[in-house]
Amino acid sequence: MHGAVALARLASEELMETLVFGVAISLMFLGSAPLSAHHSISAHYHRGERVTMEGVIAVVHYRNPHASIELDVTAGSTTERWELEWDDTEDLEEVGITATTFRQGDRVVVVGNPARDDSPRLYIRNLRRPADGVEYVDD
Repeated sequence: MHGAVALARLASEELMETLVFGVAISLMFLGSAPLSAHHSISAHYHRGERVTMEGVIAVVHYRNPHASIELDVTAGSTTERWELEWDDTEDLEEVGITATTFRQGDRVVVVGNPARDDSPRLYIRNLRRPADGVEYVDD
């Protein structure tokens, strides 16, 4: 009988070690998810360069890890859609920007850092709606 108790205790200890290992691995993957979703601005945008453009907001994506705006920019007879990346929603709300501050159809002037890969993307540093003077400034 003592052999059966010892065998059960050993099986219980092995099961506990397996569970602890599984939980540790799960926490490691869960903990790294936000790190992979949030990226370095400098890795994707030229922080030392500024571009100014004017356009009409096509879509506002108010979500994390970064809010963004799709902006239609017209030059001559050509319209190009630009992806404008922003801060996270908590940072925007701290300075008074909400999901409805800027809307589809708003004509805006934006100043930002251009993408390193020369795609039509910009990291927003200043966003202003001339019609009423509403403005976001990244410090």
